[in-house]
Amino acid sequence: MTNSHWPVVGHEWAVQQLQQALYHQRARHAYLITGPASIGKTTLARALAMALNCTNDNPPCGRCRSCQLISRDVHPDISLVEAERVGGTLKIDQIRDLQRTLALRPYEATHKIAILQRFHEANPATQNALLKTLEEPAYNVVLILTAEYPDRLLPTIHSRCQILNLRLLPFEQVESALHTRFPNHNPQQLTLIARLAGGRIGWAIRMAEDPNELEARESALVTLEQVISNPQRVNRFQAAEALAKDKDNLLLNLEYWLTYWRDVLLLTSQAAAPIINIDHQPMLETAARSLSPDSAHTALQATREAITQLQQNVNTRLLVEVLLLSFPALSSSS
Repeated sequence: MTNSHWPVVGHEWAVQQLQQALYHQRARHAYLITGPASIGKTTLARALAMALNCTNDNPPCGRCRSCQLISRDVHPDISLVEAERVGGTLKIDQIRDLQRTLALRPYEATHKIAILQRFHEANPATQNALLKTLEEPAYNVVLILTAEYPDRLLPTIHSRCQILNLRLLPFEQVESALHTRFPNHNPQQLTLIARLAGGRIGWAIRMAEDPNELEARESALVTLEQVISNPQRVNRFQAAEALAKDKDNLLLNLEYWLTYWRDVLLLTSQAAAPIINIDHQPMLETAARSLSPDSAHTALQATREAITQLQQNVNTRLLVEVLLLSFPALSSSS
């Protein structure tokens, strides 16, 4: 399940690469860890910070004071920087505050480390503000950026970082990790969560730890199924009004809808890949009988574009109305 003693599930190749660099004392001053949301990017970044500052042999030991503080995100020399909410904007003032912090001598660590989470949420001006630190790093400073959408980053950011592109984990690895970590949980529910995770270990752990997360997902999928089962515009406007009231929750809904439309597309295309939302399979099959691959693909793309637009300064209510009106309706005979 784990990579040797590193507190990371999967991504063995990335851990091995980092281990080799540390062993030969060739750690880079900047890393860019990319991959889908909740795949383990920040976990790997935190493990690297532990390895760089571990005070015992064979780092990261996970037991020394430094490792313990970093694992709890309370180490005085480790800075975690992110937008105030998922889908928000990383501010240029946050980068300037970070630069002032990095200019100070470490309190107790050998390396001052900054983990900049979801750096794709930084606009070009904010990214440019970080370039000076990337171009002229202090010898004891390491920057670790994470990003879900690396294409939103400036080429100059890419060129100054070592890039680690994480991939989705196999279902079996996620399932094994959950059963090991949560031995007292319902085994069938953990297997379902592993299937639903689609290779995202962070998502799976979050779901297993908090039942409310699963309830939120179920609510999101039921809302979508109600929308596509009822073609009347007034119902879609009512649904849009309710969804637009909470932008953060809306973004979460859209992420779940993305997996739903992916499943519909797989079924309409008769693809061999397994569906994610197996607990909604009867309704998914109903949708697949009613819709064409083109209409499923169009809905998938519209949802993906809405997620991108929601992270910008748009009229949320209008955005949701347009999206819901674009969704196909299931035929009454299906």
